[in-house]
Amino acid sequence: MIKIFKSHDELLATVKKYLPENPVIVEAGAFSGHDTLRMADIWPQGIIHAFEPVPDIYQQLLKHVEKRKNIFCYPVALSDTNGFAQIYVAYKKSGKITQASSLHKPDARLRWSPIIFPYTISVPTITLDTWAAQQNRDHIDFLWLDVQGHELIIMRAAEKIMKTVKALWVEVAFAHNYEHQLLYEDVIVWLGKQKFVVIGQNFDSEKKWFFGSLLCVREPEYNI
Repeated sequence: MIKIFKSHDELLATVKKYLPENPVIVEAGAFSGHDTLRMADIWPQGIIHAFEPVPDIYQQLLKHVEKRKNIFCYPVALSDTNGFAQIYVAYKKSGKITQASSLHKPDARLRWSPIIFPYTISVPTITLDTWAAQQNRDHIDFLWLDVQGHELIIMRAAEKIMKTVKALWVEVAFAHNYEHQLLYEDVIVWLGKQKFVVIGQNFDSEKKWFFGSLLCVREPEYNI
């Protein structure tokens, strides 16, 4: 039975069952570090690698996690190429920056929520496999992807390191919130081919919202 998470505290309590005491965690779309700090508290012996490509938000992230020795931050967007790409920067209409910035041009997202994307900026991009090789990392225990429509693109391009992931928290979309975005059904099919099992989610119906997130574990861990 798939568990419905009402909070990230519930989510991380479940994830903990499937990870070692010193996990390697990669979080993409870290924003200002709220969940990053949660994970650092839960796994003090672990290492959290937090990616946030929007410069203004990245500075907030650095400020919030500066006292944590087990958090490493990167002002880079995970993607399927190494180089640079344009990111659409998202703001609330009040002028406050949000975590909805995307490497994809906004589409239905403009109808679903009161946010705007007034400009784009160029940000560096890197694949997970390239990053892992540069950092001499041979595995990732827990992968957290909240990157506004780019999740499956990142995973498909990380053929080597994705095989080591034990648990995965990944955002999915039920509508084309961004252009060229792959949808929930596409992600589910790909996850199945990679031997991931969905054990939890933060939505109770695909029809009530325009996006959600899934908790998946690889079959060997699920069967323990």
